[in-house]
Amino acid sequence: MNDNTNANNTIHKLASKPGLRGKIDAKCYECIYDHYDEGSWRKQVEKCTCMTCPLFSVRARSNSQESC
Repeated sequence: MNDNTNANNTIHKLASKPGLRGKIDAKCYECIYDHYDEGSWRKQVEKCTCMTCPLFSVRARSNSQESC
């Protein structure tokens, strides 16, 4: 399986979750995740600096960052 297939499977898995959280996570994964960069997709999303993104305030963050 190639990296693109793995990414598509992950996006589909995230987007299939009930509610908005999975859809938001899937979009952030699609937008920012780079499997060549260090860290998991969640860590990469936490480091996102695109404040013009409509999902910026609701992106995946660790509990320690949610108060920011």
